[in-house]
Amino acid sequence: MPGTLLIACGNPLRGDDGVAHEVLRRVGDGIGRELRFVHQLVPELAEEIAGFARVVFVDADVASVSPVIEAVCVTIAGSPLTHAAIPAEIVALARGLFGFEGEAFVCRIPAHDFSVGQGLSPHERDTADEAAKQLNRFLHKADGTAGTADAEPEHKGSEADHEARRAGDFV
Repeated sequence: MPGTLLIACGNPLRGDDGVAHEVLRRVGDGIGRELRFVHQLVPELAEEIAGFARVVFVDADVASVSPVIEAVCVTIAGSPLTHAAIPAEIVALARGLFGFEGEAFVCRIPAHDFSVGQGLSPHERDTADEAAKQLNRFLHKADGTAGTADAEPEHKGSEADHEARRAGDFV
């Protein structure tokens, strides 16, 4: 079973919403890693996730003040599938339908400017660099490879709490 699937979620044509794509470009697809770039999370990702030992969702988050990596909590109540889903729903589908038994994390990157237009704000470029470094440290630790490992996943609030706070901020 391949190692880690990294999924960047966001729209690069909406300013800082594209920060996850930039972070994954900086992290790269090393040995045992595969990258996916999507505009939104959709149920169809569940089958692909099931083929990996670990999945990390990377996304812009208006509620975060600094990049954070935390475990995905899949104990939330399911919601009707709409045009977009949250990581917990996709992981729950992967477990329930396709037998996913791996680890699931979300890397939340603070973002503020979601106006129409390509490119990150100057502040967001620095934040992307910080997030990429943190994600690399986390992946090195998770993979048991060399590198500093001071990016322990944090458990701050539930997945549903984070998604509820940012629900009105995306199109």
